[in-house]
Amino acid sequence: MKNLILISILIICPLTIQIKAQESGDPVVKMNNEKDAKLRFGIKGISSIGWLMPENTRRFSRYELGLGYGWGLNLEIKINKTTSFRTGFSLTNFKAGLNYFDDELPQHEETYYVVKDFEFVEWESNGTAPDGEIFQLLNRKYNLSYVNIPLLLKLKTNEIGYLTYFGEFGGLLSLKTKASVEDRSIPLNDTLAPLSSEAFSTFEDLDLSSGTQPFRAGLSLGAGAEYNFSGSTSLFFQVNWNYFVTNVLTKQDNEKYLRTFDDGVFEPLGAKSIPGRVSITVGILF
Repeated sequence: MKNLILISILIICPLTIQIKAQESGDPVVKMNNEKDAKLRFGIKGISSIGWLMPENTRRFSRYELGLGYGWGLNLEIKINKTTSFRTGFSLTNFKAGLNYFDDELPQHEETYYVVKDFEFVEWESNGTAPDGEIFQLLNRKYNLSYVNIPLLLKLKTNEIGYLTYFGEFGGLLSLKTKASVEDRSIPLNDTLAPLSSEAFSTFEDLDLSSGTQPFRAGLSLGAGAEYNFSGSTSLFFQVNWNYFVTNVLTKQDNEKYLRTFDDGVFEPLGAKSIPGRVSITVGILF
């Protein structure tokens, strides 16, 4: 009987101690609870390479690639152990260039615009040139700032050592906050002839808010990894490819500044172009 009582005490005491340890915040249990959190927040830095692809490739061509940057906040909503919904916001700028006069293209033609006091001037409704200096546009570098909202499904592996690998796909919605351009042009006289055979003008940081679309939408595909520090805190890095489906420039019917000269009349010129981007992101998730 004494032996039975002793055995019972030896079994019950460790169980009681373990239960009390768990209730009082056992670190192992606490760590597991942290990793099972339904919501995760994070902060990130972003760098990117952007380009513009014109729809009419017989008249326009892609110019220089642009380097962009930005930052943002992440919010992950856990669906199950390996699947999450990722959203948040980011502030980024998109840079890319477009050739408006490429003499190697079969349908290349001159593109004109007017500048006065370092601002673009709208053309008259009857097609006549407004007051100001007239230029032939050769190429243009765009610098567009956006607020972005990702809507992505994130799929990840189980933890391998300290690393967890993941892939994600979904949509990206953007609202433009600022637009400026850098132009390389030829100054012209009233007969549209160059003022000089060697004269070129460069304009920097000209506002073009009215010449670009206010919204941008596209698809996003990405892959990366998380390195776990402690609990739910992880360093992450990822690469994303963005394929946008919307024209970044103003439609031809709404174009206020760019003109082509045909049969003695200035007519609006549209250069519909689709942006693309590859970005690298580094951040911390909590």
